Amino acid sequence: MSFSPRDFRDCLGQFATGVAVVTTRALDGTKAGITINSFASVSLEPALVLFSVDCRAATHDMFAGECTRFCINILRQEQKTLSDLFSSPGQNDWDGVTYRDDCHGVPCLSDSLATFSCKRHAIHDGGDHSIIVGQVQEIDLGKTGNPLLYYGGRYRGLDC
Repeated sequence: MSFSPRDFRDCLGQFATGVAVVTTRALDGTKAGITINSFASVSLEPALVLFSVDCRAATHDMFAGECTRFCINILRQEQKTLSDLFSSPGQNDWDGVTYRDDCHGVPCLSDSLATFSCKRHAIHDGGDHSIIVGQVQEIDLGKTGNPLLYYGGRYRGLDC
């Protein structure tokens, strides 16, 4: 390999991505969330989406283990503080976070651009990440607005 992990990360940073928070609830009622920019659609029929989670993340074992249901919340530009909150290691403070439970008791963040309530369909090895595929059970085209974007190592917005 003729490049460093830092060089690889910098090169990946040239691809603008949307920002989302994936939320779940453990069997004991504990809520968890993690900020991602690795969201993608996989299939229309059946409706499948994916995200990846770092194997070292504090919430990895929840998403790859006991929690088989999760909600992917696509963030609006005005929700940057939620992205920051859920990107903190070991984040478990839901004070002040506005959400509703989906029909399976999974928290979905209020005022998101869209939410996808999912049941885990598959997990794949992705090197230092786990790739989690979800079958979409429920959708909500939420509040309109501009998406929160990430490019070049920082948050961005649409300037169209």
